[in-house]
Amino acid sequence: MSDEPDLEWDEQKRAETLRQRGLDFASVALLDWDRALTVEDLRQEYAEQRYVTLGPINTRLCVMAWCWRGKTMRIISLRKANTREERRYEEAIHRSE
Repeated sequence: MSDEPDLEWDEQKRAETLRQRGLDFASVALLDWDRALTVEDLRQEYAEQRYVTLGPINTRLCVMAWCWRGKTMRIISLRKANTREERRYEEAIHRSE
């Protein structure tokens, strides 16, 4: 993403994620979008169109669920990628090189 969007989130969810997972929604501003993989989240029907992004934040590979609210990116969840997701990410990145 060349023009970084404004970010928003539920502050209570941010605090809970920081406490439980050691990840801060604010760190999404550091996501390397050039190396990120994003797909639409079609696992179920949501009130809005949701996306899941797998990409590095600093040195950690993370999974982020998010949606657009106008021109603002609303962070829904953030967690560290699991081993399976890390493997799929590496395979996808190597295929695209």
